[in-house]
Amino acid sequence: MLMAAVLLSSAAYAGGIMTNTNQSASYVRMLARDASLGIDAVYFNPAGLTSFNNGFYLSLSNQTVMQNREITNENPLLKNSVYEGKVFAPLFPSVYAVYKYDKLAFSFGFNPVGGGGGAEYERGLPSFETPIASLVPLLSPFGVTDYRNDVFFEGSSIFFGAQLGVSYALTDMISVFGGGRYVMANNTYSGYLRNIEVSTPFGWMKPGDYLRAIAPGAPPAQQPVILGTAAVIDEQTADAEVDAKQSGSGFTPIIGFSFKPSDRFNVGIKYEFITKLELENETTVDGTGMFPDGAKTNNDMPAMLSVGAAFKATPKLNIAGGVHYFFDKSADYGKSLPNDQVIDDNYLEFALGFEYNLSPEFLVSLGYLRTQTGVNEKYQSDLSHSLNTNSIGLGGQYSITNNIALNLGFLYTMYEGDEITINYGTGIGEHKESYIRNNMVFALGIDFKIPVR
Repeated sequence: MLMAAVLLSSAAYAGGIMTNTNQSASYVRMLARDASLGIDAVYFNPAGLTSFNNGFYLSLSNQTVMQNREITNENPLLKNSVYEGKVFAPLFPSVYAVYKYDKLAFSFGFNPVGGGGGAEYERGLPSFETPIASLVPLLSPFGVTDYRNDVFFEGSSIFFGAQLGVSYALTDMISVFGGGRYVMANNTYSGYLRNIEVSTPFGWMKPGDYLRAIAPGAPPAQQPVILGTAAVIDEQTADAEVDAKQSGSGFTPIIGFSFKPSDRFNVGIKYEFITKLELENETTVDGTGMFPDGAKTNNDMPAMLSVGAAFKATPKLNIAGGVHYFFDKSADYGKSLPNDQVIDDNYLEFALGFEYNLSPEFLVSLGYLRTQTGVNEKYQSDLSHSLNTNSIGLGGQYSITNNIALNLGFLYTMYEGDEITINYGTGIGEHKESYIRNNMVFALGIDFKIPVR
């Protein structure tokens, strides 16, 4: 079929190829939380939860995410050289709860650890349109000069994680964590490619119908060839529609370590093991042949190591940094080629953040995040690509009372474009194709603590 592939809307706003690390409003305003001693340490630094005072802690936050994607293809036969996609996720929630007593801290977290939005392409993608555009040179000897079609595609992806764990203080300075996350993955695909027609001397017609109309006027020896070509084109240009879901679940073991030698300095380390995921198709309509009902595909989330440190430089200024390392080369993403052919290096993130107390109740923060993907040109396509990024986060926290704090954050991500040479296998040859995105996130969160005496 012409509509031979469908995009997985991997939204990964901050994090690796499959993983989201933007998991709190405090993160959005600062970007370096790997040594956090706040309530979002449930995700970022769970071993550090033993530094809390005894009591119950709760955090609720939501992010609204907007992303623009732009794909440019230099094939001169295409009517559209630029294809735009929109991602909008109005709900991206994070929920954390902790009960701390003496040396123990019990924690729970619920958040979208992967995906988290839907991508909509109102004009499809180059790989959808290129086979249609190739009809013009193929049929130009018969008077065909142009093409048209109706196309639409949208895809969504959301991997929710429910995390439980226990932190224990070995000493006043050293704490450890053990726990796990149950991941529930869901992808949806919906779209169509239909009403494919070509401009002929008789007006707009389906290409197969046009060839059959002109076949009687051709030399007898050519008529079987023309009619045979019409039959092939009928199959290739038939209306195609897809309405499919994929779902699956997996488990992520998590361990953590916290080192706090003083009230001014602490280190947090976390290791998440690989999450093996196998997604099963639930297909209503599949005109593409890509989603056989009941078929299963791999869609792992990679192991990840995070290391962070925070330093209280002055009574008012806190400086934090962190590194995330994603073991992409060991994860099965369901690509048609093996990892060693499409991934040269594992994915890296580097973060630096600052918090400054303007008053006892109000602090402001600023952060920078650099991500470095390790994929090569064979990985990249209009259906799936990974890009380097630079992000800036800013915002603040306001303590409404001693036990209630409000966090506001804004994040802007600038993607470094990538350009490849690609051949979609239609006989037209190779052309340059480029990818670029930008991303904005608005976050609001509220943290509660109920002390226990």
